[in-house]
Parts: sequence; C-alpha cells; structure tokens
Amino acid sequence: MKISALKNGFSIIELLGVLALMGIIAAIALPHWRAVLPSYALNNSTRQIQSELHSIKMRAAAENSGFQLSFLQGASEYTIQRDSKPLQTRPIADGTSITKAGAIAFSPRGTPRANRVRLRSANGACRIVVNATGRVRVCTPINCAEDC
Repeated sequence: MKISALKNGFSIIELLGVLALMGIIAAIALPHWRAVLPSYALNNSTRQIQSELHSIKMRAAAENSGFQLSFLQGASEYTIQRDSKPLQTRPIADGTSITKAGAIAFSPRGTPRANRVRLRSANGACRIVVNATGRVRVCTPINCAEDC
C-alpha cells in the first residue's frame, strides 16, 4: 500500500527556528552597526562640504562675483553667500558638527582665501582644507591637537 503525503509550507517549529536564528544574528550585528553609522555621517558631511566648495569656486568664476561658505562653531549647517548676501543654508548629516567657526571666500576669479572646515562626529574628526591655489582636499588628523 502506498501512502502519499503532501507537504505544503513550513511547520511552526521550522518557522520558530528560523526566527530564533535571525534574532541571534541581529543581536550580534546591531552593536557593530551602531558604531559604523557615525563614521558614515562624518564621511557624508565631508563629501558634501567638499563638493559645495568646488561648486562655489566654479560659480564665483562663472558669475564673476564673490562667494563665501560660512559656518559657526558647534553648528550642524553652513551658509552659502554671494557678495555677502545669504543664498542658502544647508544642513550636514545628523551626528556631525562643525568644531570651529570660520568662512572660506572665493573671489570673482575663483581664487580662495585659504582656510579649513573642521568636522567632528562620535567616531572621529576630519578637515576639509582649501589652500591658496584653490585645491580642496580632505585630511584626517591622528588626534585633534595636530594639523594636517
């Protein structure tokens, strides 16, 4: 005699086993994920400000007017100005702040007054440096006391 049984789907025990395994994996991964997020926020803010500096440098030369990126200490935003009049205020990523007030200005020819933007998050610090020739670069000091 032939008995045929059809198995459609999964049993409750199989589903509970998979859910328990997924819970264990999530419990292991969650602390590592929380440590990674601040570094992503810092990198995101750094790329955003670096890109903005390149953009206003090009706009200054194209529109033949002075542009400035200004920022305040402890702020989580910066302001773009054209001929000392505010154009836009843009936020940076959550968990990231600017550690020192200042401004980076570009003349109508696109030449900058050299300066730097200092950013900090829970996982570290980063600087965007604009030198006198207009080169915009990112550097990461080993500690906050040294310059790069």
